[in-house]
Amino acid sequence: MKRLFLGILAICWVIGVKAQEVFSPDGKINVRFFLSEKVSTGNQRMYPEGTPYYEVLYDKHSFLLPSRMGFDLLGTAEMKHYFKVSDIEYAEHNFVWKPCYGEKQEYPDKYREMKVMLEETLYPYRKLYVIFRTYNEGIAFRYEIPYQSGFEKVVIDKELTEFAFPKNTSVWESHGHEGKYYKVYPFEVKTDCELPLTCQTPQGVYGVIMEAGNNHYPRAYLEAPYRKEDILRISLRGEAKGERGMVTAWRVISLADEPGKLMEQNYLLYNLNESCKLADTSWIKPGTAMRETTISTPECLKMIDYCASMGISYMILDWGWYGLANSHKSDPSIVNVTNPATGQPIPRHPGLDLPKVINYGKEKGVGLFLYVNRQGLERYADKIFPLYQKWGIKGIKPGFVNVGNQEWQEWIESIVAKAAKYNLLVDIHDAYRPNGFSRTYPNLLTQEGIHGNEQVPNADHNTMLPFTRFTIGAGDYTPGYTRKDLQTTFAHRLALPVIYYSPAQFLFWNEKLTDEHKRPELDFWKNIPTVWQDTKFLLGEIGEYAVVARRSGTTWYVGGITNTNARCLQLDCSFLSSDKKYIATIYTDDVEVPGKIKITTRKITLKTKLSFMLQRSGGFSLKIMEL
Repeated sequence: MKRLFLGILAICWVIGVKAQEVFSPDGKINVRFFLSEKVSTGNQRMYPEGTPYYEVLYDKHSFLLPSRMGFDLLGTAEMKHYFKVSDIEYAEHNFVWKPCYGEKQEYPDKYREMKVMLEETLYPYRKLYVIFRTYNEGIAFRYEIPYQSGFEKVVIDKELTEFAFPKNTSVWESHGHEGKYYKVYPFEVKTDCELPLTCQTPQGVYGVIMEAGNNHYPRAYLEAPYRKEDILRISLRGEAKGERGMVTAWRVISLADEPGKLMEQNYLLYNLNESCKLADTSWIKPGTAMRETTISTPECLKMIDYCASMGISYMILDWGWYGLANSHKSDPSIVNVTNPATGQPIPRHPGLDLPKVINYGKEKGVGLFLYVNRQGLERYADKIFPLYQKWGIKGIKPGFVNVGNQEWQEWIESIVAKAAKYNLLVDIHDAYRPNGFSRTYPNLLTQEGIHGNEQVPNADHNTMLPFTRFTIGAGDYTPGYTRKDLQTTFAHRLALPVIYYSPAQFLFWNEKLTDEHKRPELDFWKNIPTVWQDTKFLLGEIGEYAVVARRSGTTWYVGGITNTNARCLQLDCSFLSSDKKYIATIYTDDVEVPGKIKITTRKITLKTKLSFMLQRSGGFSLKIMEL
């Protein structure tokens, strides 16, 4: 062991500390763990000896200062002080795995692990393990309370994991599952701040705090527990309960020297989840989708024709197709024009002939998703899932699900697992937040949990999302195009399905078919992929602009957007293959004809540099094909 003597570190000083540390495989990231002998904070809070702390460094710069760990428990003494290190185990892992689908063809899973085994120095001498992993992409840690005599049941009231930031660190906080993002200092963060939390230190280290593997654990939020101190602490949504021991969720921090890398390496969450549990995934087909808003038979058939002409894979019948969706009396197993619960025509949709719509979709190669509200799933899931498989339904959209506490976390993920049993794809509505679970059950294509097109956000918000919400995986932003109330240019909107990853990409949200859907630039969305063999974040600053390139086969798609400021961006095409020549179709806002898209083509190579003068809230798109 090495003895570290630390001076004053912003909010605390630690005396007489023995530290253990583990480095990432490339040596850039360093996690240190130690137990205090005596700790005092700036506001005179005192912690007893044996309090566990950790700190995180990136390229020798502090990302987290010494940060406290531990638990308050119900029914027994707390587990946060008076520990000693009884043993430490080290391990290494180096693996590459191929996802069922994703943003890249394969993902590295390479890390070094340090397992610290703690034991209380006072009665009842309980054991607590802390497992740290250091990746080239970031760090992760979780707690394990092993089964031990006299400690058969564990109820965690509060998880005391803290994140102590260097002074002048900025964070982007969000509240509510469809909240906006605001740049603040850590001490300004309000209670119940959502994860992920994107951070930037004064030394230019970027990080994202997130969680993974919370399948049997409450959802985590963040709070600032100490006035005027840049410390955040985990706040659990309810108690965490376990029998014969417990393993917590992973606390994960993605780290990088450029903000765009945070999105590019979001596979870190997948690495911290179980491998795919499905023996056969051949039926899982990602693709684009459209929402039919009238829920009438003629309009459904018309929408299916349009989907088929555009290469759109799915159509969804949304809220209310089987009756009042928030009523326990509505039966989502109905297929005719009468609701068995009332004996009356389905409210608002008396002309829906669902069998006809399903069969017509089959003829045209367009699958059907059905929205089912939580009340319907709670009561009818065991009935409707085999029934939907029999009908030929391809997927469901669970609506207004409860999330947060351990029971509801377990419930929604049991719904995903049950849907997989009947070959049903899933897109979760509203509040569910991705945590890497789609690696285990890849039929979970996407989820909302995002301030998306429904809320009509401006371009400032849109240019934050790649660095915030999309650092944890797929997001169902539901990009619109022809709506008059949208606050961005057409070129900005056109680029979003490339920038925002969603294996089920719901286009034209809340739009009825009109001649506007025949606009020539929408050829860019025709047969557009939703999953990729490679992804590169080319340019970007949080809340300013973002440029992303994605490859499907030999074809590259590039999307770029700016915030509410006009700007010039230069695209370096060096991401292309050196031995190939390409033809690029380029889509930009037409400066001479407002509201129109200018479409041009030109030959390019990896040596080409393209300049784009973007309007306020504007953007550009490219489709690059080999010659």
